[in-house]
Amino acid sequence: MHAGFALQHETGNIINQPTHENVSTIFNSVFNVELATSPEAINEVFEVRYQVYCIDRPFEDPNCFADKREHDAYDPRSAHALIRHRLTGDSAATVRLVMAGDNPEQADFPMEGHCLPRMDRYARDAFAGARREQVAEISRMAVSREFRRRLNEDESDTGVSDFVCYSDSENGKRAMPYISLGLFAGILQMSVRHGITHWMAVMEPAQLRLLKRFGVEFDHVGPVMEYHGRRRPAFTEAASLIEGIRKRRPDVWSLITDSGRYLPAKPKTDYKANEKKVA
Repeated sequence: MHAGFALQHETGNIINQPTHENVSTIFNSVFNVELATSPEAINEVFEVRYQVYCIDRPFEDPNCFADKREHDAYDPRSAHALIRHRLTGDSAATVRLVMAGDNPEQADFPMEGHCLPRMDRYARDAFAGARREQVAEISRMAVSREFRRRLNEDESDTGVSDFVCYSDSENGKRAMPYISLGLFAGILQMSVRHGITHWMAVMEPAQLRLLKRFGVEFDHVGPVMEYHGRRRPAFTEAASLIEGIRKRRPDVWSLITDSGRYLPAKPKTDYKANEKKVA
């Protein structure tokens, strides 16, 4: 998974001052979360992905996509979400949730073969103890070129680094660091809709650091590895992650859960978070 934002140089450290801002109000004044369920919306998702993964950061061969829409074999068993800019209607960011589909024991996840074996025993045991039909991989998380440029982060496919600036109206400046949280809101909505209880992902180290500042801490985080750039694998039970956010950052919890409207189901398993390996 790829996305995230962090501190600003010129406008102060907004992350360490959570009591001064209502993240839900700020985010929702500029963006909205949309589940991509129509063919038109899914095409928008694929168009953003093509720009990011085939043109800006050519992880995929653009010649394989004559329609300029990046898609792969995992998309038929995936759910998709968009962050849309309210004023223009433009797609600012996108994410998908890859699920096990109709044949869970025969379906792999994108990161499973390469990344999961390199995580520690606690993470591997946690994954093995979860029902595959309740597991999903957070994947293809990307911020559009236009919004990365506004972040002065065009060198990253996800608009993520340890320091981010954004030049726009005051509301936009304050809302941009919360795009990653908006994507998590979309991930949670899709998970509730499809009965997902566990998340796995591969993320940039800077993204993990950012999410931790927002109170988002995964149960298990593996070592840095080369996987479309420097990434770290992660695995977690969704309910425990969301409950941790509620305790650490109730303002962030309110945004991600829509004030408690969306809460992940408890897993039908004996899974429990083991020793946390958080970045």
